[in-house]
Amino acid sequence: MLVTVAAIVVVPIWSGHYPPLLDFPTHVASTFVLAELHNAQYDFARYYAADWAPTPYITTDVLMMALSRVMPTLIAGKLVFSLGMIGLPLAAWFFLRQINPGDNAVALWFLLASHNIFFRYGFMGFYCSLSFMFLALGLWLRFLKQPSAARWTGACMALAATYFTHLLAFIFMGVIVGLYSLTRPRMKEWLASAGLFVPWLACYFIFSRVVEKQAGGAVFRTWNDKLEAFWLILAGNSDLLNRLAIAAVIALFVFGWLRNSEFQWQWRWVVVSAGLLVTFIALPVGYGEGYDIDIRALPILLVTLFAMARFGRRAWKFAPFVLLLFAARTYDLTKQFRAAQPELAGLARSFTMTPPNALVLPIVAGPDEDPVRQFYAHFSDYGTVDRGWISPYLLEDPGLLPLRIRMETYTPDGFWDLSYHEQLDWERVRLDYDYVYAYNVPKFEDGLRGIGDVIYTSGKLQLFRIRKEASEIPSAPPK
Repeated sequence: MLVTVAAIVVVPIWSGHYPPLLDFPTHVASTFVLAELHNAQYDFARYYAADWAPTPYITTDVLMMALSRVMPTLIAGKLVFSLGMIGLPLAAWFFLRQINPGDNAVALWFLLASHNIFFRYGFMGFYCSLSFMFLALGLWLRFLKQPSAARWTGACMALAATYFTHLLAFIFMGVIVGLYSLTRPRMKEWLASAGLFVPWLACYFIFSRVVEKQAGGAVFRTWNDKLEAFWLILAGNSDLLNRLAIAAVIALFVFGWLRNSEFQWQWRWVVVSAGLLVTFIALPVGYGEGYDIDIRALPILLVTLFAMARFGRRAWKFAPFVLLLFAARTYDLTKQFRAAQPELAGLARSFTMTPPNALVLPIVAGPDEDPVRQFYAHFSDYGTVDRGWISPYLLEDPGLLPLRIRMETYTPDGFWDLSYHEQLDWERVRLDYDYVYAYNVPKFEDGLRGIGDVIYTSGKLQLFRIRKEASEIPSAPPK
């Protein structure tokens, strides 16, 4: 039943042509550039390069590139994301099965984790890495029960998939293995468990060393922000449904424990869950180029919470409510995805207004709102896929990602937080770009009209074609 129901988790992402997910467009566009880097039809080789190495984050790129040989890259991206969405509850169930065999009703709760905050953010690498991480944990626990070379190798390969999909999932795997091993002081097991990590740590220190390459330091949340962020552990599209889900989890533990002769605490996983909670509290929200680091512990903590106890047959009494709640959350999210399609279709028509291989500067601003509502932020990257647009803001992170941006064009930093506080250099924009994709930036309209002409409008979007002759450009700072 879990396999059948798990397939429903992909309904939102296939409910419209363009999934309204924050970072998903830039993942698709970056992979498309890598796949078509030397295709003479595009001008990518002048502005981008590839630096392939055994580093984290390459799994989704490799999978999408392979699939894009037989299907459009956007469809390949949705398919890879869908595999991660189906894989997460199934891998979590496999992990739980090693701890509490037969407690299958509890596995239904993992469906509520499928549409988590990282799905909404479109963080493909981290989201997909969770499936590999729980698979690796399950295989590792099987090895501990009955050690063999074959079981150790299987766990090591699953850990390799985790590492090459996302570094943080690999680190969280290490935290869990370390915490659990402390409750089982057996030197032979410790050495075998540590040996799982050695090849991939070697890959990190030889090829990645990304921590040393980060320019910025750690940034931490306030205590109030940390407490507020904790409730993202079951974040969906609806605040009401989020509260119902959290209340349901609490009810499971309360009523699953009271007067239940089959209830058993799994104290080792109580220790692990407590350690993950401390890890969430201690982690920064950002370090260097990375952000939302601390909350990445939450979906993992959610799964280990259910490993803390064995509920027995009583858990089945909650199954109908869990399935109903999952259906309501999926329907609500699908409805929101479909409602966004007319706006996204209007934005996408701008791609047809330029010749192929145009240099396009996105200038995108947004109100101070939840990032999951800012799905327009990277939408212009679909122009790279549909029209070969050259953009300066694709995904690049040496030591983690294979794409390298060779452009030496003017790139305002305000794009990264959708808030421009600096005065833009319109002369440099005029010299470096063919078009400006201006979304929700009325304060820059005078400057943009000084260097270009509006050729397309849709809602908050204005597409400017840049005039290459020198013109009078307003110098007043934005208000």
